[in-house]
Amino acid sequence: MRRLVDYAGLFPPAALPMDGAVRRYAEHLASPDAWMLGRFVVPVERLDEFAEAAVPLTNEGSDAWRLSAVIGASAADAGQRIRTFNATHRGRFVVDVVECRAVTAGSVGASIGALPGELRIFVELPLLDDPRHMLTEIRSAGAWAKMRTGGVTSDAFPSAREVGRFIARTSELLVPFKATAGLHHPVCGEYPLTYEDGAPQARMFGFLNIFAAAAFAQVRASERVLTEIVDETDASAFRFADDEMVWRDHKVSTRQVASARSSLGLAFGSCSFQEPADSLRELGLL
Repeated sequence: MRRLVDYAGLFPPAALPMDGAVRRYAEHLASPDAWMLGRFVVPVERLDEFAEAAVPLTNEGSDAWRLSAVIGASAADAGQRIRTFNATHRGRFVVDVVECRAVTAGSVGASIGALPGELRIFVELPLLDDPRHMLTEIRSAGAWAKMRTGGVTSDAFPSAREVGRFIARTSELLVPFKATAGLHHPVCGEYPLTYEDGAPQARMFGFLNIFAAAAFAQVRASERVLTEIVDETDASAFRFADDEMVWRDHKVSTRQVASARSSLGLAFGSCSFQEPADSLRELGLL
């Protein structure tokens, strides 16, 4: 789970103000759980606002904060903003990842072509249809894939079958992916959709489910099995030893898990870092 969680505190349901999100990220970087923490996710148009809030919390000579910039329609404008930001804050902050909001089939190359070539680029794609053609296009453009696994309303969640199919296709086509939204908990179950008192509940996916499925996808588990893993609600069905991970009667080695994390299921974005860590502790897994 090293660097598994990209911190997206600016986004719903947390929707923190910039100074609050930046302070919280700095606290997480200084915590014993910092090894699980990935990038700070920020809209590209708010990079200057981010820097204003974050500079007082950083020291020259310390490791640069790594950022993932979310961009909209204009890749050319985004690319120039990122180049300027990285040059201005060299050694303190670095945008090394870009996340493109959902684009339509046939437009991936045009959507990302103006971005700096050294960036890792995640392209969000819809899960309603078989993603094979879109994933092929993303791979041809030298980009990686992003799937949306939830939101603040129940209709924002895809089906387990759609998620299982996505993971199967990314493995078949060798396209690394990240996930975003709705993955605050380790294991699939019924949870509140927001942090408000009396918030409605819905079936939400678990991040252990998603990344376990990625590991089993790399050892050619069937799409049916991957869907069952994604849909698993029993935390005890997942077992971990020094040399293997087990889901029910299926096993993968620790080396295969590490391979899946480095080359397939890379990270997920969450508006909370503390909640996933605390939930793992409650399960005795951290």
